[in-house]
Amino acid sequence: KAKRRNTVIPLSERERSETRERNKFEFPDTKTIDPNDPTTFGYTELGTIIGAHGVKGLLKIASVTDFPERLCEPGPRHLKPYNRRSPRAVDLLSGRHRMDNEYLIELAGIGDRDAANKLRGSVLYARQEERPKSVESDEYLVTDLVDLEVFIEEGYIEDENDSSSEALSGSFVGNVYGVVLGSEMCPIPGLGQDMLEVVLPRGLGGTASWKDEMVLIPLVPQIVPRVDLKEKKIFITP
Repeated sequence: KAKRRNTVIPLSERERSETRERNKFEFPDTKTIDPNDPTTFGYTELGTIIGAHGVKGLLKIASVTDFPERLCEPGPRHLKPYNRRSPRAVDLLSGRHRMDNEYLIELAGIGDRDAANKLRGSVLYARQEERPKSVESDEYLVTDLVDLEVFIEEGYIEDENDSSSEALSGSFVGNVYGVVLGSEMCPIPGLGQDMLEVVLPRGLGGTASWKDEMVLIPLVPQIVPRVDLKEKKIFITP
């Protein structure tokens, strides 16, 4: 019985030169990914749904975001049910502040109390590349700072009487591993200070090794005078 052969269809020069556009996200290094934590693969947590409100499908959500507009302005969001690993795309139709850190939100497709209660324990996310509109020029998201390289600011001299300290100027310090928020270190408003977790490389030639050490650097203008997101660098004057 004869087999049907595949027919080769030649491409035109135009088709050969065209690049096929795909709506793909850029995935981080797999070593840093926790499959149970979407914040390690491109998402920012906004809050957890704690129940239904009323009978028309409104949801009560306990907020963990510093940007309320992410829970109030309509647009695409991402929802991870408590029994799933990855968030799925949802449409936020509306939202408003209720009390303390609690908000009321309306999601597309959730039209009654039963459907809303089924989402209890689900976590709402935004994509990390979807920046809040209220971020000022001197404000940064945690995701902006993680993995940036840290350098001593050019022209920095630790001791004017010690000529050897001039060698520190422009030297590489390490990489930002994370950010410890001031509110996590001190519950009293205004007393805590955000800190950069910086990994100091101790391997051969300055490469990372299992002997790496971590230090905390206060994220204040006096110590961190310059952050260059375009060049992915942070400059400090310790």
